[in-house]
Amino acid sequence: MPNNANRTKKYIVTNEQGEEFLLPNYSETFRILMDDKETIRDVLNSVLQLDHDHEIMDLEYEFEKPIDIFMPEDDPSRLDVWVSTRDNRYLNIELQNKVHSFLFDRMQIYNADLTLRGKYEYNRSERFKNLPEEERKRRYYELPETVSIWLCNFPILKSKDVFKDTWSVYSECDIRKGMALPLFPKNKYIVIDLPNFVRLRNGVGSREDFWLRLISKGPLQVPATKDPIFEAARNRLRVSRIKPELLQALEVNMFDRHEYEVLEADAYLKGEADGVKQERKKNEAATLARDAKMAEYFRSKGIPEEIISGGLALK
Repeated sequence: MPNNANRTKKYIVTNEQGEEFLLPNYSETFRILMDDKETIRDVLNSVLQLDHDHEIMDLEYEFEKPIDIFMPEDDPSRLDVWVSTRDNRYLNIELQNKVHSFLFDRMQIYNADLTLRGKYEYNRSERFKNLPEEERKRRYYELPETVSIWLCNFPILKSKDVFKDTWSVYSECDIRKGMALPLFPKNKYIVIDLPNFVRLRNGVGSREDFWLRLISKGPLQVPATKDPIFEAARNRLRVSRIKPELLQALEVNMFDRHEYEVLEADAYLKGEADGVKQERKKNEAATLARDAKMAEYFRSKGIPEEIISGGLALK
């Protein structure tokens, strides 16, 4: 039977049989869903739409990899899921629930960290070490492939006709000529607008559909399946298999303190900007009132209208 205390918890849902499941669209519950090598591999191959010759075969992963290269070591931000593959690809999967003014700054910081860590790991990989010395020297600046994947639970793409976009670096000149290609295809962002996905995809017609629907809508909104990877992922979200003390720990760490701090900063800056805007409107109103009084005074003295208009325009 479901625990009555859990009915008010937004991250727990109950099916018709009374089974309780975690919703994976919170940071802690997302990690529970993703805590499996086959799940991460399948999610990446599906989202990146990799063909058989390029799909990820093996990988290692870590949760909450600290960004201590750029941030103070005693209080770093953390990457949700850090992934490195056997063929030296480096990827990061981020789940975002809050939109704020610093989102794009955050995306660039995380991607920069991913790139630098990827280079660090690549230079220490067996693949690189086994190269002849002269070739290692020639590849001094070579970077491995890095992909930063952002699953956003809020509208982020300007177009309502797509739910996934790839962001990269392009030449402004090439864009004007209509022939733009990424200048650096080894480093890119995959941005997924989950509200757009839910609106555009009603059913589950692919593995990508299953994963994105599970992440955005929860385990009760995906169809029953005998697929072992899908079923194992859904089972990891069953509340009955999670120890009570772990559930309590989950609740304590459910929300990202850095995320709420940046929301506070965002609100402060918006308030400050609104204050400046209101002050500007107040000053403009005062100026208009003063100009009206001056014009009225000049008219009483018989000064022609064109001279009044010209004089007021000199300010």
